[in-house]
Amino acid sequence: MDPVSLAMVVLGVGLVLVGARLHGLAVISPGLAAGAAAGLYLPLEPTMRLVAGVLIAGVGAVVCRMLEQAAVRSFGAMLAAGLTALVLPLITPEPPVWAPAVGAAVGMLLFPSAFRMLLIPLTATAGSLLVAFALGQQEQVLIIGAGAVVGTLVQLGLRREPSEDED
Repeated sequence: MDPVSLAMVVLGVGLVLVGARLHGLAVISPGLAAGAAAGLYLPLEPTMRLVAGVLIAGVGAVVCRMLEQAAVRSFGAMLAAGLTALVLPLITPEPPVWAPAVGAAVGMLLFPSAFRMLLIPLTATAGSLLVAFALGQQEQVLIIGAGAVVGTLVQLGLRREPSEDED
């Protein structure tokens, strides 16, 4: 197996087993890396360069997190506005012009919760697909589906809170 396929398998298994837990780290990583890299090139003494790099990396992480939240809300708004514009004419003969705007507002408020709920099955499915493509088994829909279901169940099991009896 070539190194790229091996890396794809390792990343895919990681997504299947703990993908939703790594979501936050994956979102802020570009900001951390860019901030740390920018800090390396500042014309300061080494200690000040380290402090500035850490601060810039923190700002980069916050910016990446805010961009991710804005993207999720924007997608929810567009999805809900599109669905409203598509479905409402089937229900009423003359839908109001402002209905897609209301749908967008509702989608912007509700979609982030749905995204968090769907994150576990989405990461498990993405990881299962990645492993299948790395192994050249992308036509095996049952295996991909089984990997996604097992990954979802494992992630849900890892997510649960320990009960008082397990202390």
